[in-house]
Amino acid sequence: MAQQNRTRITPIKQISTDHEEKTNVDPHKSMLCVSSTRHLFLGLFFPILAFGVSSCQKIISVDLNQTSPQIVIEGLVNDQGGMDSVAINMTGDYFTPSLYFPPITNATVVISDNAGDTDTLKGTTTGTYYSSSPTGVPGRTYSLKVVANGKEYDAVSTMPQKVMIDSFYAVYSSSLFGESGYDFYVTFKDPPQLGNYYRIIPHVNSIPADSISGGRGGIFITDDELTNGNEITFRFGIRQNRNSGSNKIGPGDTVRVDLLSIDKATYDYLYTLRNIIAADQSPTSLSPANPNTNLTDGSLGYFSAYAMDSKTLILN
Repeated sequence: MAQQNRTRITPIKQISTDHEEKTNVDPHKSMLCVSSTRHLFLGLFFPILAFGVSSCQKIISVDLNQTSPQIVIEGLVNDQGGMDSVAINMTGDYFTPSLYFPPITNATVVISDNAGDTDTLKGTTTGTYYSSSPTGVPGRTYSLKVVANGKEYDAVSTMPQKVMIDSFYAVYSSSLFGESGYDFYVTFKDPPQLGNYYRIIPHVNSIPADSISGGRGGIFITDDELTNGNEITFRFGIRQNRNSGSNKIGPGDTVRVDLLSIDKATYDYLYTLRNIIAADQSPTSLSPANPNTNLTDGSLGYFSAYAMDSKTLILN
């Protein structure tokens, strides 16, 4: 028996260390030895696995870091009249399911311009403050001052000259993958001076784009870095998926597009916000950062004075 055991061990050495001598090994002896080794391994492995599974029952509580709430200010002044407002909230806790953003209802909010006009806005229970001043004027510089929670926050924005929409039309498109919808085209003439920035906001039956388009939050922006002084055609699409039963847009719907002429600070804020939204939907995204802001003293948000033109169409 001892002699037989030694001859069974020899083929295993040849298999594992000497590849050129495999042909001299009796295949039946090799299979017997490998089979015995496999059974031995499995016999050792499953008790260890069972022990590991039975012992992994301890619940571990991870204490995730939480930051102090920050103030968020969104201030808007435009040339349309009756639409100037400043919304003030505190950031919410990411780990609170309701994502509640507490409004600040006792702030002092003042908007002034370089022509000497000053307006103290009236607050509401929602944390939004409304202006009673006349329509904003393109070319003027507007200053925002907010005093809240014992601190003062300031921002400045200059309202650009209004750029008019030349044409607005839609083209229906469909694909073999069940998606259909419309491509919309907005055409306008960029002024001759370099440094113009635009935001395009579509509305379908009065619902703004951020509720329709998803993706990058419905933020459509462009500038004239490569198209200065030329006619610009901006395209955006709104899709529906027939297979999912979604009917986001179709014949008979009313679509309005707003062309906002904005300053560079507003463009930078929207640009970084759009990139953050896009990165947050990526499986390889890094820790989120805050978008750029023109507000002082650590406030989040932005203050924008903009001029706006609009056009409306009804889909056939």
